[in-house]
Amino acid sequence: MRKTKKAAALLLAFVMGLSVAGCGVNVSSKEDSKTEETAKEETANEVVETGKDEKVTLKIVDWSDSTKVRREAFHQKFMEENPNVTIEYTVLTADQFTETVVSAIKAGNAPDLFPLPGGVKLSTAVEENWYQPMNSYVTDDFLASFSEGSLNEGITTLNGEVYTLPEAANIINTLMFYNKGVLEQAGISEDKLPKTWSEFKEVCEKITKAGNGQYFGIIDSGAQVNRLELFVRSLASLAGGKTSDISQIMLVDGKNTMNSEAMVKAMDFYNGLVKDGSFHPNSSTLKAPEARALFAQNQAAFIVQGAWCISTWRNENPDLDFGVMALPTPDDGAKGKLPYVGAQAWMGISADCEHPDVAAKYLMALYSEDYQSGLVEDGGFVSVIDAVNAEYMTDEVMLDYYKLNKEAAALAPDPIVANPDTAKVYAEVQAITPSLGQIVQGVLAQSVDYKAEIATLSDKTQAEWERAVKAVADGGAAVSLDDFEFDNWDAMKNYTAEMYEAR
Repeated sequence: MRKTKKAAALLLAFVMGLSVAGCGVNVSSKEDSKTEETAKEETANEVVETGKDEKVTLKIVDWSDSTKVRREAFHQKFMEENPNVTIEYTVLTADQFTETVVSAIKAGNAPDLFPLPGGVKLSTAVEENWYQPMNSYVTDDFLASFSEGSLNEGITTLNGEVYTLPEAANIINTLMFYNKGVLEQAGISEDKLPKTWSEFKEVCEKITKAGNGQYFGIIDSGAQVNRLELFVRSLASLAGGKTSDISQIMLVDGKNTMNSEAMVKAMDFYNGLVKDGSFHPNSSTLKAPEARALFAQNQAAFIVQGAWCISTWRNENPDLDFGVMALPTPDDGAKGKLPYVGAQAWMGISADCEHPDVAAKYLMALYSEDYQSGLVEDGGFVSVIDAVNAEYMTDEVMLDYYKLNKEAAALAPDPIVANPDTAKVYAEVQAITPSLGQIVQGVLAQSVDYKAEIATLSDKTQAEWERAVKAVADGGAAVSLDDFEFDNWDAMKNYTAEMYEAR
């Protein structure tokens, strides 16, 4: 309870602080709106030049908890090198950001630098005047340093103007970490790691029985629906479901895949682990950082997470002996790989920022070799600057993760890359509840008929997407349901630029 109250107090203080300092602005009245709009139009093409000695406070918020230690050290160094700049940095969970900070942004109290919220497309954010282009403030050499495919039209860039930068190279974030100490206690040798769903189920049962309440087969972060959905989507993809990224809708034969045979099999597998008691009993109430911490305290043998865990465990749990493996596949073999899309939008400069030149200076330092090299050396981070990865990726588990990513993952098609107007559909569509992640929460609690729920979810999703596509098309956009279907997509292979042209 004490921890919850503290988190709530920090959130409240953060939101209140946005309105009184940095780039936050007060919400205008109707009488003021015309004047403000006129002023914006007059200054839109002016490049801001902050005086060398002018005092600047940069408010920055994101959800990058795994890099927080290095980030704070970076901030201290940046402020020492730029004594006129004060950095106020806030780290939230992704859920907290979506629920709390988005409201502040829409109210006109945005921080100076903030990431694009999950589920929001760049075109929508720009239309709502959340960000300003950074091309006038960063150098051409800086933009050229990003690896190929990191800055994509419709994703980070609109009409050639860069509005956001990706945090890291986009690799899969649903590989399986294993705790060597727990496996050893349960009598499972590392060379006998489970490769199929039935083998995994059997091993988890054995571990849970051996633990006798002290440790369990697997732990999950059930309080974060995004993590639950990613896990089940990944399982369904391995079964051939073509579910792709959590932010996407993909159609097969004109229908969404939420109730496909592959999805049902994935849910059956997950439900089986719950029924066997293989999940840590606190899984339904844990957020990802809490689940990772309990895993590191030897309370579970397996956890499905992303590479960011590696540096966190190295820093906070140096005695933890762990490794990484691919997700187990269906017993009849994998019919798809784990899908991922190109590097995604992350950090941008607020449209209301009074010192965008200083914000851009911060971003160029954030992506410098000096800072990025440390993140890569820590493990768990793949930079969007290729030269940094080549020289500084040395952590053994991270190298294993990177190798597994190349073997177990495949680049999936992205409707926005194929047709940027599809972003308007994403902006139009309304969320369906309960979502897939919320249904999985019900599975963890053994409180839902998941087969009935995903059938209903599929029906509602289909109806809503058809409505949204029609609404956008009626508004003049060149979109159709066909834009969300890729007949030439082999889920076992990367979807290439040539395939976009051939479809």
